[in-house]
Amino acid sequence: MKDDISVLEPLLEDSDYSNLVPVQRASYIEKLWGILPHRPVAPCLNLWNHFDHGMACFSHKTTKEQATMTEAAGPPVKKKIWALLLVLIFLAIVLIVLSFFYIFFIWSPRSQTAQVEVGRIREWENTTEAILVVPEKLSVANLLEARSQEPPQGAMRNCLDEAVLKFSEEPDVLKKNARMVLQCNGTRREFLSGEGENNIEVVWISGRVEYLVHEASPEVRVARLSLHPLPLNLTTIIGVRQDLATEGALEELQGCLDKVVQEFPREPMAVQNNAMLMVSCGAELRFIAGEGQTEINVYREGNTDGDIQYQVKASGWAWWARFFTRGST
Repeated sequence: MKDDISVLEPLLEDSDYSNLVPVQRASYIEKLWGILPHRPVAPCLNLWNHFDHGMACFSHKTTKEQATMTEAAGPPVKKKIWALLLVLIFLAIVLIVLSFFYIFFIWSPRSQTAQVEVGRIREWENTTEAILVVPEKLSVANLLEARSQEPPQGAMRNCLDEAVLKFSEEPDVLKKNARMVLQCNGTRREFLSGEGENNIEVVWISGRVEYLVHEASPEVRVARLSLHPLPLNLTTIIGVRQDLATEGALEELQGCLDKVVQEFPREPMAVQNNAMLMVSCGAELRFIAGEGQTEINVYREGNTDGDIQYQVKASGWAWWARFFTRGST
């Protein structure tokens, strides 16, 4: 469709209705064309100077024509442009302020409320399940029977496999007084022995089974630690000592561990890296490093009022290393 650049419109002269005089009138496209730029970009290096004179730097008109346009329509166009820019800036500021207001005062409280509601729903579900699930007797035999009832490759079957493996290694003091709860992929089972003072949780997390134990007393804690040797290093020894001190129990064992913390760092590296430490003070704990060739025994002589003994039985290079560093002690 061709642009109607020159439109001849018949108009009647004043007081003469018989003679039609053709008058040239610009179309809308031509009017728009007079505002938009036509020249290359290079002349616009002095853009703001041209705006100061109220005209665009890309105008295709001559200097004389530009001066005429400036006088006729320059200031109104400039005012409109600046007014439009101010309106856009104002709207942008309003949108930013509204966004911050929504994020900090509307969206954030709602998300916190939603999290609280989800927590309440989960607590209610756990409470309901605890009421509905009847605890079964906790024993290795009952766990094996429950495992045989579950379909292979199921989440609960995997949880019961882990429960059987780990629970069979627990000390008797825990086995006889524990509550085991299995929550695996939306299914819950519960087993109970004695008063259920020691809590065992078997959960399914991201495709893995986690076996968690919460001991009811320091005695149970030490009994579990004594089942397997612990790494022989100063960090592990101090960690066990601090756990017992927090509970305020087994003071005799704490005293023996204090003796180890005092003496063990003085041993040569040939001993520290290849030794078996046995602590026997009211309870027994074992620590091992390397192959455990050097034997270290810590015990209280006589009764509870006797001195704590620290005895080392070394051989080979470890004996010579101790002889040159600690003498005959």
